[in-house]
Amino acid sequence: MKYLFVLIFSGLFWPALAQSSLSPQSRVSLVTIAPGKELYSFFGHTLIRVYDPQTGLDRAYSYGTFDFQTENFYWKFLKGTLPYSLSYNNMSDVLNYYSQYENRTLREQVLALSNAQRNQIFQALETNYLPENRYYQYKFFYDNCATRIRDIFEKAAPGAYPWSKMKRLEGLSYRDWMNRYLPATAWVTFGMNLALGLPSDVTASASQSCYLPDNLEIATAQASMNQTKLVEASLTLFEAQANPMEGFDPFGPIPVLLALSLILWLVSWRLAHKHKLLYGIDIALFLVYGLFGILIFFLATATDHEVMSYNLSCLVLWPLHFPLVFWFAKNRGTGFWLNYVRIAFIFALIASLVSAYLFYGLFIIALPILVRLFFLSRFSTK
Repeated sequence: MKYLFVLIFSGLFWPALAQSSLSPQSRVSLVTIAPGKELYSFFGHTLIRVYDPQTGLDRAYSYGTFDFQTENFYWKFLKGTLPYSLSYNNMSDVLNYYSQYENRTLREQVLALSNAQRNQIFQALETNYLPENRYYQYKFFYDNCATRIRDIFEKAAPGAYPWSKMKRLEGLSYRDWMNRYLPATAWVTFGMNLALGLPSDVTASASQSCYLPDNLEIATAQASMNQTKLVEASLTLFEAQANPMEGFDPFGPIPVLLALSLILWLVSWRLAHKHKLLYGIDIALFLVYGLFGILIFFLATATDHEVMSYNLSCLVLWPLHFPLVFWFAKNRGTGFWLNYVRIAFIFALIASLVSAYLFYGLFIIALPILVRLFFLSRFSTK
């Protein structure tokens, strides 16, 4: 599944062939593409391959395509209303692109389907490819390139997937599954977790975990019909070369945020009398956190990204901090503003501790602002 699947084959779409059905020699396969190095490829991708040697048909259908030329592209992406679509390409072009340009492994599972089942899948794809049907509202966890293919296979082979027996695919939340594919200490990992709300922490069932292509591949390998495995052959179309391991990044979120927290603690403790210095630091700190808070609050309340709603990070970043910092940082110790920062500190501390249970990095993100709220609250003098 390409989280941001680029329209890499624009202009290469093959015209629809005058073919209403597949021959008995045809085959339908699930093709799983391993994760890549770019953000849009971190989670892998999945395709349906339809091959018919009698007619020369060899298509790879993908539910992960979007167009950068879409009107108001960035606004629609931010709002969660960017239309995604079903597309198809010749399998040789797909294989060439992923092997030569992205160096990503491709694995194929040929399905043991009847001719009627293969034609059912083919006709469903062709119908879905019609201009009035091909576009849909992409949902990362719920409706993406892998879940759509899962649903097509389940409809063609009812009961083939024994979900209740797939213990390997149970027990983790959507967020936990996602984090398995993200670099543990990268800014993008911290940022994506910061944006997710409580719906992402619901435990996913075996079927729901198949929003990830690798999980759909595992589930398909365990599927069967009438005591016969659904997968009749497993092939590796291309084996990627191993990428070198990345070393420690001194500018990653953990060293940067921990160092910033330590500096803020020392400055707050040793230079408490330097009011102008601390005031300037507070303006900069609460500006950054406040703007991120506004963005997170917007994503949680004003977009179609359901998984970003009910976000505890809003209690840590607190969108009102930026405009109000001009008053509470200057009037420290006065009754109203002292109560404000104390309440803000308590809420941020509780929210960051709960968030740390969901993802440890959320507490590290909160540390710098917790340090300043602690000193502004004058708890350090008690």
